[in-house]
Amino acid sequence: MHMLQTSRLILRQWTDHDLAPFAQLNADPEVMQYFPAPLSGAESNAFANTIRSLIEQRGWGLWAVEVPGQAAFIGFVGSALFPLCGNWLASGKGSLG
Repeated sequence: MHMLQTSRLILRQWTDHDLAPFAQLNADPEVMQYFPAPLSGAESNAFANTIRSLIEQRGWGLWAVEVPGQAAFIGFVGSALFPLCGNWLASGKGSLG
């Protein structure tokens, strides 16, 4: 499993345990205010599985983030190519700044 660890965070490959909390984040309108729209559970799972596959293929991508000993999943961070983010950026709600 690909993983990066600091003294405060672990950036790692996604697991099935991340799907439910990720879907909760993606369904929250406040969390998703800078994305085109909140996601359904099925859309969220599909997105997570795409992210996971891309990390497997490339060895990098949008990592799941956890706080060791406190929270198994707090969100995600990383880099993605435009095909994954293009629609979001084209909507005018995202920025590369």
